[in-house]
Amino acid sequence: MQIEVNPKAQNTLTRIKHLIKEVAELINKFPKTTAAFKIAGQIMDSVTSIGANFVEAQSARSKKEFVSTMGVVLKETKETLFWLEIIQELKLTSEEENDKISIECKELAKIFASAIITSSKNLK
Repeated sequence: MQIEVNPKAQNTLTRIKHLIKEVAELINKFPKTTAAFKIAGQIMDSVTSIGANFVEAQSARSKKEFVSTMGVVLKETKETLFWLEIIQELKLTSEEENDKISIECKELAKIFASAIITSSKNLK
């Protein structure tokens, strides 16, 4: 089953799903420690929230609601980047694996910020 979204948003949704899968694979490589377990839960919460809120934004009833929900998407993307920094500083995974995911996360953040800016301009 595939979620129905606006065709312009479909590519972004596909990228978000891929990001979620990449993070899931990353945390499965963590050492089995209490700290790693807690961080794994935090980053999975934030990265899956990106997808859930992005889908919700596509069904917004107004431009204002779209901008608000996309704001949440952007915040969750930045939180995911924060956890990726912590993961790197604690050396829970390789720098190469972490960098690949961070780059995609930053690119998605730019897409979300652009959507917010464009839609906000249309509100006035």
